[in-house]
Amino acid sequence: MKYIATVGEQSLAITIEGDALFVDGEKVIADLQASVDGSLYSLLIDGRSYALRLQAMEDCYRVQVAGETHDVRIVDERTHRLAGLRGAAGSDAGEVAIKAPMPGVIVELAVTVGQAVEKGQTLVVLESMKMHNELAAPRAGTIKGIRVEKGQPIDKGAVMLTLT
Repeated sequence: MKYIATVGEQSLAITIEGDALFVDGEKVIADLQASVDGSLYSLLIDGRSYALRLQAMEDCYRVQVAGETHDVRIVDERTHRLAGLRGAAGSDAGEVAIKAPMPGVIVELAVTVGQAVEKGQTLVVLESMKMHNELAAPRAGTIKGIRVEKGQPIDKGAVMLTLT
């Protein structure tokens, strides 16, 4: 089975064939073991050890490793190709609802209604499980509406703001 893992602007092709793992066509010797609570992992890649903390989000996995946090999106090859076709048809148009990927409390609103934003710009900071999570604009646009305020508790999936 082939998957595409995307971190920021970088994409990696991951292929699983039986017990073999290939990353961008190169065979990798890897072993992943979970802790009892299921959020802390030990990953061995080609003899090097890494401690990971994984958190499943609505559309990605938040991975903490070596003091850095990365949002990793993983899709199968077919879904990746279909998304590429939709992107070519103009998916950057229309309104986008920015939803809370987890329950938490709004600790900062970094934008105002009518403000122009760039792709990747921080829109809101959400505190969840004592961690601050900066939620960024998925594309450039203008803030159409804000439905939350600083200090407000929010449920997973609730719309925080809209972008046009």
